Amino acid sequence: MTYLSKSNDSFKSRLRIFLFDKIIHGKAVDSSLLEEFLEYDLSEKQDLIKKYAAEFFHTERGETLPGTEMQIDAIYITIKETERKLKAVLPQWRKEYFHKVFKKQLHPDKFKALQEANECYYCNITVDEIVELAKSNKLFKKNERGWRMEIDRKAPNQEYSDNNCEPICYWCNNAKTDEFSAEEFKPIGMAIGNALRARLKN
Repeated sequence: MTYLSKSNDSFKSRLRIFLFDKIIHGKAVDSSLLEEFLEYDLSEKQDLIKKYAAEFFHTERGETLPGTEMQIDAIYITIKETERKLKAVLPQWRKEYFHKVFKKQLHPDKFKALQEANECYYCNITVDEIVELAKSNKLFKKNERGWRMEIDRKAPNQEYSDNNCEPICYWCNNAKTDEFSAEEFKPIGMAIGNALRARLKN
């Protein structure tokens, strides 16, 4: 988990919605739209994000996307074709995004604080408790994640930013995915924390 990798993830989030927006409104996308892309503000696109996440991915491929005249299949294919056409310029777009957008949205100091956090925002489990669970042979994950906090986007379809990021443990991150908002997940997270701490007592 590096600062650049989070920038790339954030870039992908913006690019997906940007392309979706242009395509369902019948607008062409080419390399001349870099500045428009850099100024594209996902925080102002809540309805569009909902249409993308809740309608586009949950409507049958042969059906028409509600509110448009385009079939789901056609949108999907057009997005892929557009990404292929932009392939040569996307590295430059990604670089420009990192320097002109991402560094302002998620400050390096905030990123460092998130990396060094000792407690999960959702379940309050600490790194020390996780280490204690591991030493007691009470963890059963089958990967190398979990030894420190990860970074969660409270609003999962928004970009990484100072206001949208909190430290999250591996178990809460796996459970929250992109499905739950921070408010929805908080009681679920507390239950996860309670279950993990109960192991320490047994």
